[in-house]
Amino acid sequence: MLTTVQRGACISIKKKLQAAGIIVTQHRRPSMKVQELQERLEESFGKFLQQMNREEFMFAEKGQERLRFIIYRAKGGKDFPLKKAAFMILDYGLVLNKDDKTALDNAEFVVACFRSADDIALPILAAEASLHIEKYDHMNVDLFPISQDPRYRETFCKPVQALRGKYDNLPGVPPGVITPNLPKEYTSGGMMSGNFAIPLRDKTFSWWFAYIDLYRDFLENHSDYPILKEPAIIEEGKKTRALFLGNFAKAAPRILGDIPNLNTPERGVRLGELLFLDG
Repeated sequence: MLTTVQRGACISIKKKLQAAGIIVTQHRRPSMKVQELQERLEESFGKFLQQMNREEFMFAEKGQERLRFIIYRAKGGKDFPLKKAAFMILDYGLVLNKDDKTALDNAEFVVACFRSADDIALPILAAEASLHIEKYDHMNVDLFPISQDPRYRETFCKPVQALRGKYDNLPGVPPGVITPNLPKEYTSGGMMSGNFAIPLRDKTFSWWFAYIDLYRDFLENHSDYPILKEPAIIEEGKKTRALFLGNFAKAAPRILGDIPNLNTPERGVRLGELLFLDG
């Protein structure tokens, strides 16, 4: 049960988010809409996001298909831990089916990328929830480590692996460690990824948000991790983060390739810049 003080703090954060144009809604399953997922993400990080510059714009539109961005950028405070949070939201679109690449599904999705300040070597949070309406949910999320130091991996990868282990037997979870076009040592070893039946949303959405909450906890408590203060870790983190985000940006056109009515080569490149780089 929340105390009176805790309830007041929650209400205060929600009011500030609403004043910034973010409408907070209750988390509902299984009728969850992508807009609700995005709003809950913003609510989860509200105390950081309300201190950042916010930009929202339409990225691509054709008929009823709409793809937009919400981007938060740090205002430049020296000790502020979050540099950028980017959300790409497909409010509605025709998206390629996982099994039949000649079929287009009615779908919605949200893709998010969170990156910490340059001198704070926290993992990169990358998450996707793609809801193929009345068919299945494609979901993935990971906290990508930006140091190979064993102490760093013990601190920031072990909890991610524990989250994965809790749901290994859930239908739709592929076997083994998932390494999305990266060497194994560059992944957490606990990535959530799979195509899930809609009736499983009570489990899959809770699981997905557990990764989000874990990253938020790392962000909130970053000053409590001595390893993040070590110069060698900071420098390795800068180099690895730049490498990862550059590779993610190069792969981004494939995301747009799944939405053929909105796809162009130029948009694919720009999408990568907005989602993963400083665009």
